[in-house]
Amino acid sequence: MTKFLKFVLCIIFCLCLFFFFQTDSDKEKLGRYCAFCDSQVINAQKFYEDDLVLALYTHKPIFPGHALVIPKRHVERFENLNEEEIAQIGRVIKKINNAVEKVFGTSTYLLLQKNGREAGQSVPHVHFHYIPRQTGDRSFIKFMLKMYFVNKWKPISQEEMQGNLEKMRKAIALE
Repeated sequence: MTKFLKFVLCIIFCLCLFFFFQTDSDKEKLGRYCAFCDSQVINAQKFYEDDLVLALYTHKPIFPGHALVIPKRHVERFENLNEEEIAQIGRVIKKINNAVEKVFGTSTYLLLQKNGREAGQSVPHVHFHYIPRQTGDRSFIKFMLKMYFVNKWKPISQEEMQGNLEKMRKAIALE
């Protein structure tokens, strides 16, 4: 079986899992609550803030260093961001990449941003997932399975979260 065919089958499998196993209660939660406007969530996960953008360490990381970059202003879709927000998000992604490379020894990353419920957006607020990878991470199937099952995992401990937040804050401050 060719690599391309494996890739296509993996994508189809993951999409089927996502759409067929999403419960009605999951669907009802979408659009009603914005975790990224909740000060409790922000205070627990924030490691970077400026006038326009926040960076949060995700509570269920796919890989160590998995972060979220969000505009402070509540905006549900990318096309509703203004030019200044878009530019600042790009600058913050660069800062996060430099920090994650130092803290977690990563070498590459994936940016993921979804627009709308049908695209799989679970929080109705624009957010970019910064998902770091290390040299040698080649299993696409393993990666896709982690992407699907991450929502079923328990959040990382408060101790691990605080440790990661401190490391990221220090690495960003050194720039």
